[in-house]
Amino acid sequence: MEKIIDNHISIAGLEKTIYQDGSPLKILDGVDLSIQKSEIISVLGPSGCGKSTLLNIIAGLDEPDEGDININGLDFDSRLGSVGYMQQKDLLLPWRSVKDNVILGLEIKGVSKRKSYKMVEPYFQSFGLSGFESNYPHTLSGGMKQRASFLRTVMTEPDILLLDEPFSALDALNRSRLQMWLLDLLDGIQQTVLLVTHDVDEAIMLSDRIYVMTSRPGRINSVEKVPYSRPRDREIVNDSSFVELKSKILSFLWDQD
Repeated sequence: MEKIIDNHISIAGLEKTIYQDGSPLKILDGVDLSIQKSEIISVLGPSGCGKSTLLNIIAGLDEPDEGDININGLDFDSRLGSVGYMQQKDLLLPWRSVKDNVILGLEIKGVSKRKSYKMVEPYFQSFGLSGFESNYPHTLSGGMKQRASFLRTVMTEPDILLLDEPFSALDALNRSRLQMWLLDLLDGIQQTVLLVTHDVDEAIMLSDRIYVMTSRPGRINSVEKVPYSRPRDREIVNDSSFVELKSKILSFLWDQD
């Protein structure tokens, strides 16, 4: 896979404080992070360390108190709409069919419904949704809902995908299957991905590099390079290097307790 040296996302000195009951609570403290084109980066850290806040700021849903955010080499006063953002819940609209949920982002961008249908039709097979286009969300499995949500996200053709624990609600078997499905899919579309997860195995399996954060206020504690090229298969979990890297990352996380 071709790598472009220029950073797709550069973040420097990111600071964020919120107020709870009138008292300041610092969430992010001097976060630095960079992602190159077509890289898959994971962010790991204890609960409450600011991982989701970081994604919200990159997506333009929140603003930092201090720091610089640079996307595609340009400073963005408003980043809203410049990236694709898939949050923990699938957020499918229950009154819309799978097909109508998937085209929602295109409709918001002003694409006609007829043209939107034509654009999404070729993707249902590769996303494992063929034959379920007219189903409503309540009839789908958790994995199918996540795939429909992900298809809705990628149909808007963002260069950058932000994924906030997309498989956290799934059982271990479906989670493992969707991890491999996502990895194969991302190798095909080659978008830049920032993934937040609590799962160390998932981070190693999917990522090129892993940022490990401290407990709140969140700082970057370590940046670990994953020593596997893509494509990958599940067998790497048995490699001694996988076990060694997992142990190293867990030691950083346990030190936060």
